[in-house]
Amino acid sequence: VNTLMIGKPEKGQLVENMLIQMARTGQIMGKLNESELIDILEKVSEQMQQRTTVKFDRRRAAVDSDDDY
Repeated sequence: VNTLMIGKPEKGQLVENMLIQMARTGQIMGKLNESELIDILEKVSEQMQQRTTVKFDRRRAAVDSDDDY
């Protein structure tokens, strides 16, 4: 999780929160093996893809030719 936090802080935070929630509800009883961790990472990736949006404000990025003197 620490390595993920360095590269993608938002995704790392989601994974950490998911692991904490799973431990609190008793879904995780001990150490996770590699395949279980991969499954959790895939679930988080699916959630991230659905929530990712890009907004472009043309008013700020527009170059006005009227300002050139």
